[in-house]
Amino acid sequence: MRIAILHYSKPPVIGGVERVIGEQAAALRRLGHEVKLWSADESSAFGKLLGDDSSPLQGPFLHPMRPIERHRHILPHWQQDGVWHFITWRLADSLPQEFIETWKSERDDWLLKHPKPWNPETEAQYHSRFSDAYLEHLDSGLGSCVLKQTDCAEAVEQALCYFDGQRYTLKSFVIMPNHVHVLVRLHDGWPQERVIQNWKERSAKGINAALGSTGKVWQKGYFDRLIRSVEHWEFVDGYIRHNPEKAKLRSDFRIWSADESSAYKLGEATSRRPSIVIVHNVFTMPFDLEWTRELLELTRTRPDIRWINWVHDVRWAEQVPQAVQVAVSEHRRLEYAKVTQEPIHVIPNGVDAAAVLGLTERVSALKLEHAGLVLLQPTRFVRRKNIELGLRVLAALPEAVYVVTAAPDPHQSDGMVYFAELVALAKSLGVRDQVRFLGESGTLSDDDVRGLYQMADTLFFPSTQEGYGLPLIEAALHGVPVVCSDIPAHREVAISATFFSLEEPAELIAAKIRENATVQARQERRGVMRRLSWERIVRERLEPLLLGASTP
Repeated sequence: MRIAILHYSKPPVIGGVERVIGEQAAALRRLGHEVKLWSADESSAFGKLLGDDSSPLQGPFLHPMRPIERHRHILPHWQQDGVWHFITWRLADSLPQEFIETWKSERDDWLLKHPKPWNPETEAQYHSRFSDAYLEHLDSGLGSCVLKQTDCAEAVEQALCYFDGQRYTLKSFVIMPNHVHVLVRLHDGWPQERVIQNWKERSAKGINAALGSTGKVWQKGYFDRLIRSVEHWEFVDGYIRHNPEKAKLRSDFRIWSADESSAYKLGEATSRRPSIVIVHNVFTMPFDLEWTRELLELTRTRPDIRWINWVHDVRWAEQVPQAVQVAVSEHRRLEYAKVTQEPIHVIPNGVDAAAVLGLTERVSALKLEHAGLVLLQPTRFVRRKNIELGLRVLAALPEAVYVVTAAPDPHQSDGMVYFAELVALAKSLGVRDQVRFLGESGTLSDDDVRGLYQMADTLFFPSTQEGYGLPLIEAALHGVPVVCSDIPAHREVAISATFFSLEEPAELIAAKIRENATVQARQERRGVMRRLSWERIVRERLEPLLLGASTP
């Protein structure tokens, strides 16, 4: 689904609700939804997006009595602030040099014989002979045509949409295999060449990243025309829509339109207007009552959109929106229930634990928050580390995951033999799926190890002998409870620990771990991570509302 999330401000502004909407949007995107954040500064653009903009008269056209900025960069360019423009640019290898030189030479000769101003017939002759020839040659699909690739086309679309509503207003565009056409209205103060340069630079970075290259992507310069009338506007918009058909393409193109219920993305339909709007606090906080009242009116006039009123605070409640009502806590639900009889869902704000704890992607991918108990042993594959005892303890803890950081060292033959013995033992004990030998997939970084300490319920250190035992100090600094063998070095180094004798049965050691109150507190901490993960909240509680559930 296409979802808009609204608040008075948005990231990178720092604040509680700003963080919430950023994490909510990220979770929705990870689950496949298309999401855009909107702030009060963009209220006008949002209103236009939802308003009736089906008429082409929504923007101005070339005005012959207003100043026109003329400049030349390979081709002559005209610009008039606030006016619709038709802009085309192409890949560096899309047109043969021989064609370009011939086209320029013939055009320059023709322009000498036909100086401006032109009457309509002369202008039509120019475009028929030169503009159309240029565009038709592009449609022949010469060159590498890398814009056929999804990642490359995505890079162009993202670049075009990045400042939509801020520096310019997009009407439509088509991304063809080797060129791009755009119908756009430039906002006052944003020069055409600067806007196009930003599009090219931003998209070129994405294209080179997708291709794994660093070469030149776009040809210098661009082709542009000022839109002169309603009829011209409609013609250009139609040209963009039908360009793939004209070029006989059935796929490998991408059409985007601001005022259609659907566009065509690589031959498949997508929608630009949101079908869901989640409004955080704007209906219940009096920071911008003008925007609040505009949105209240939109909830009345746009019943085709599913509106969700997400209530964090209640400071203003003169009017309740026609929306699904959501409160972030039972306390807020009871407070808001004093001003409305409508059902109010309680959906708590989630937390991005990986961001809060600073987890690396590698540690996050382990999904340790879903384990019942996490034992961590930072170690090497050396027999005195006694990892086999950890495996036997693990067999008595079916809810546990045992994380061992070591990797077998190919330069130490006994280390390789020891690792093979441990794998065989884990299989015989039925715990191979519970143990994570992380070194098998590459060396861990210091940040990875710090993240593992954050996720561990206990540092389990069963060594038969040590000279010092640095992990016991590291665990203490991270606030991780230590369960370790009762040997002299551990007694000397450990700040606070639960000791066990190396002669104790594995089942008894497992019971010490399970009954340790500090370990239990760490387990509850990870339980919070599971319960309040944004993915879980979105999947189990928010998505049903998006799909139409109406009762709390």
